[in-house]
Amino acid sequence: MKFSETIKHTGPDLVVSKRHEQWLADNDHPTYSTLAVSFATKTFTGRDRERKGTVSASSLGECQRAQQFEFLGMPKLPPSAQSVMRMHNGAMMHLRWQMEGLTEGWLKDAEVPVYQEALGLRGTMDGIAYEGSIVELKSINSNGFRRVQSYGPLTPHLFQMATYMLCTGRKKGSFIYECKDNQEYQEFVVGPHDVPLVEARYRARDLWAEIDGRRLVEPLTKCLDQEGWVYQYCPFRDRCLQIHDWGEVG
Repeated sequence: MKFSETIKHTGPDLVVSKRHEQWLADNDHPTYSTLAVSFATKTFTGRDRERKGTVSASSLGECQRAQQFEFLGMPKLPPSAQSVMRMHNGAMMHLRWQMEGLTEGWLKDAEVPVYQEALGLRGTMDGIAYEGSIVELKSINSNGFRRVQSYGPLTPHLFQMATYMLCTGRKKGSFIYECKDNQEYQEFVVGPHDVPLVEARYRARDLWAEIDGRRLVEPLTKCLDQEGWVYQYCPFRDRCLQIHDWGEVG
């Protein structure tokens, strides 16, 4: 049995899907609530948070060297037009779901900042559901969507959810994966035993130990051959493999 079928049939009740689908059935030409419109206005006119000097909760399951460069404020390569459009597409997917959720009521808050001082973690949750659980929205291509349908949420995303649980003490979260190619979606509900809570705590602690000790961690093994999408989209790829000492950053 696929992981998605296990979650759907034997796991906790899905938080979002039933209410979301009923709302869609009644709103093929949607009218959004005042709260949702106000949120969208704030989103369009606001600025992204300053990431220098913090460890990002959303990146804890990814390359730790890139996180250190982000912490130090190392200059980034400019993104390609395709990368920017990809990010815009993901941002609009988030906004669409958040506006729908705020209008229907299955989402009671969106873009919720979190901070865990002891671990130095800072992040922003996509939303809080009506019953208090965490909601994370993910836009993904058809190949990735088939993967999560078979095997469940991606490991970096599980680390992200773990950090939000560590920061807030919440014990339940929903991932919404939407296929960007055809708008099919899948919800996965997870609890503390489904996410790497202990590993996330240790990883954040160890990353801070390296930062405090002014040591750079090694780059990802898959980046050493300078291939693959992790390397292709890394904004530090022009200098990462040539930097071996903290003092060389900048």
